[in-house]
Amino acid sequence: MSGLPACLATSGIDPRGAAAMTDRDGDRAWPEASSVVGTWELVSMAWTYPDGRTIEPWGTPAGRLAYDAAGNVVALLMHEARNEAGGRTSTPDVQPQYSAYFGTYRVDPGHGVITHRVVGSLNGANASGELRRSFAFEGDDLILGFTTERDGVPVVRRLVWRRSPSAPAAWKDP
Repeated sequence: MSGLPACLATSGIDPRGAAAMTDRDGDRAWPEASSVVGTWELVSMAWTYPDGRTIEPWGTPAGRLAYDAAGNVVALLMHEARNEAGGRTSTPDVQPQYSAYFGTYRVDPGHGVITHRVVGSLNGANASGELRRSFAFEGDDLILGFTTERDGVPVVRRLVWRRSPSAPAAWKDP
């Protein structure tokens, strides 16, 4: 067993019991897609360079990622210093360090890929079109990964999301 089915088996989620979904384009989504449904809180975001160096450029970021059963996705991420909750004011240098987009999603568990089809975004080319992310479950966490180029070298980005404790009981893992 490999890919998402293996991840689901180790997380205690039975992939055979998940309900099948259809995305907005009428394409058949994978039954295991329901395992991502819910609201997720951003735990960490790290970039790893080819030399093994890892950085967390947004410190301890704030963020929410929400998937619904109809195939919709909303993502909000911000630098720790960009968060103005509690009356804090952010400095101009971190104002652009905020990402927000919405659209639809499709899960391909056989390849361990989730694709976000962006419909609206504040981030131009950085969050537009189709965003393909590797995904896996590690305990209570959803791990999304992708590779970009920075300063001419490939950089692996890893985002760790934890299911929100305020999510409805029906969305929580058994």
